[in-house]
Amino acid sequence: MPTNQLYLTWIQRIRELRSGQRITQIRNFVWLMIGIYQSRSVNLRRIAGKIPGPAKLLSYMQRLSRLLENPAIDVRAWYEPIARSWLERQAAHQQQVWLVVDGTKVGFTHQLLMISLAWAWVDHVRGHCTAEIQLALLAYVRGLLPKGIAVLLVGDTEFGSVEVLQRLDEWHWDYVLRQKTSTHVCLA
Repeated sequence: MPTNQLYLTWIQRIRELRSGQRITQIRNFVWLMIGIYQSRSVNLRRIAGKIPGPAKLLSYMQRLSRLLENPAIDVRAWYEPIARSWLERQAAHQQQVWLVVDGTKVGFTHQLLMISLAWAWVDHVRGHCTAEIQLALLAYVRGLLPKGIAVLLVGDTEFGSVEVLQRLDEWHWDYVLRQKTSTHVCLA
């Protein structure tokens, strides 16, 4: 889909979801989403490089940076209606929600945790983050899901701790999580 068509589609939708928000914030948020989508990156320079217009790259980067650093903007409040809407649509059509989880290092001290449509920044230098952080993110996404919907979670070894697996069992979620080769299973 062409960039301008994406922009017009999303600006209309976000204005509906965030009706009391300043239009400049909505515009910048929409450009941020489109930039992430089209650049397939969370790098601000790459995101800003996807914004069309006469301004210089640095100007777009500063605009997005101000949006991201604005303490008056509650990130979850912005993303929640979008994520909830997408999850509800998938649930209505499939009668099941499939979630994919992953984590990747995006900076010297930051890791990006992703659950399908949701993500969170974690202050973590390297390796896997804690089960506590993963469970907090999974619980948040669980709260966005329509009640009574079946869930299938697919992910990497990072989300395979015993604590996470036990909670997924409590929630009656099906899951496929890659395990380390040194992991052993004891059947009762």
